[in-house]
Amino acid sequence: MVDHLLPLGVDSAGVDAAEVVLPVVARTIEGLLSLGVGPITLAELADFLELEKGQVELALDYLASDLVAHDRATRLVKVADGYVLKTAPDLAVVLGRFLSEEQSPVLSGAAMEALAVVAYLQPVSRAQVSEIRGVSSDGVIRLLVDRGFIEGDRRRGRVGEPILFQTTQLFLERFGLENLASLPALADFVPSAELVEVLEESRRNR
Repeated sequence: MVDHLLPLGVDSAGVDAAEVVLPVVARTIEGLLSLGVGPITLAELADFLELEKGQVELALDYLASDLVAHDRATRLVKVADGYVLKTAPDLAVVLGRFLSEEQSPVLSGAAMEALAVVAYLQPVSRAQVSEIRGVSSDGVIRLLVDRGFIEGDRRRGRVGEPILFQTTQLFLERFGLENLASLPALADFVPSAELVEVLEESRRNR
């Protein structure tokens, strides 16, 4: 029994751990994720709660099911290397109205197109993005860097060579992806058949 997680006034003696501790651990995890510090890994949760990873996984499953069963405003989502709470899909439009234009996470079609090129072909230069899109991409690249979705990969470039861009951890978090392998098929993500062909041809020639 993990006494440090029991509610105040509850004695662990004679108490069924499955009935008391599991909901309490799940509630504690929900509180931690509500802090909005970004994804918290399974190992970090287990270390902080002083529990085995298997126990934390049971609590995460309990929390995910409980949020859905009670139609709560948030859902438990695994992104990048950890877990976060995300707004329930049916509330996205309503809550989006509350955000100002500057705060809105919605990207323009041009920005999404450029982001798709970087996501699927990274690392890729600004010139390569522009060449694939057929228009200058300087503005949208700056926007995506400012938003934190992509970053210049200076480790790969040498002096005098163009900066190569790649997606960030924030990109995975905001788009609900566990890793880059979770990216959807190009045909589902980019509606233009011509652009899909260019992207796949570029990938084959790398």
